[in-house]
Amino acid sequence: MGHKNTALVAGAVGRLGEAILNAVIARGGYRQVLALAQASRDGELPSMSFGMDRLSLATTVSLPAIDDVFILVGDPADAHSRSFHGRDMPFLQVHRANLAAVSQAAAAAGARRVVLVSPLPAWQQVGRFHRALGDETELAISQMSFERLLILRPTRQGGPQAAGWLQRVVSVYMSIQLLMLPRSIPQLTSEQVARAMLRALEAGGDAVSVLDAEGLAAFA
Repeated sequence: MGHKNTALVAGAVGRLGEAILNAVIARGGYRQVLALAQASRDGELPSMSFGMDRLSLATTVSLPAIDDVFILVGDPADAHSRSFHGRDMPFLQVHRANLAAVSQAAAAAGARRVVLVSPLPAWQQVGRFHRALGDETELAISQMSFERLLILRPTRQGGPQAAGWLQRVVSVYMSIQLLMLPRSIPQLTSEQVARAMLRALEAGGDAVSVLDAEGLAAFA
């Protein structure tokens, strides 16, 4: 594979975010990989040594020209969304509230292709509604200047813990429902999702395409 120019990885937090970042660096064929970081109040980037020549930090206000962008959408309410050892602390977590702004910054930096990794719980993988654009934010991203938008919906492992009694009741009910779901819903590891992501991107496809857990597993 010949080297491409520059990739941006946004939301490189948690086990899945780390797997995506590692896969883009090791298998993406890019000359340079940027990880989106949260700048300090004075605008300075976090000081951190990665030990990797092709990896550096950037913010949405200081993006150089990029070719591809990989965005992992997380849930800030999930206490397990970041690594417990704090290795991902320099990286900006992307969620529904800042997803559009991150995507717009990538488009302004010239990104041609965007991969949006938006995990869903197993119970939401039933049916066909998740195989289309999920909300107004995804619709807005599809209308930006990207040549291709690939949305991936792997099965989400875990999630935010229930806080109140009503949420705990709902959590128990959903746990019972999960036991009744088809066992055919794929449960890929973080590393498998990351590898399948790159293969799905390079396989080509429509200008806007959505792969659920089953569709993504075909590239694993």
